[in-house]
Amino acid sequence: MADLYEKIIGRCNSCRHYDSEPFGAVNYGQCRYYPPQTIDKQPEGLPRGIWPVVGYDDYCSKFDEV
Repeated sequence: MADLYEKIIGRCNSCRHYDSEPFGAVNYGQCRYYPPQTIDKQPEGLPRGIWPVVGYDDYCSKFDEV
């Protein structure tokens, strides 16, 4: 997807908790409202934390405008 969508009020891509930086120029990102969830089963045996991946037009009750 080459085009980034404009920010939509009330949706993830205009929320202060939305972080698309780890993915580059795409229309999805991570929700950083809560701490990352621990994933125990990793090949190296070390636990890892991940944030939920959300689409630009997703929404929830935790929306906080930038």
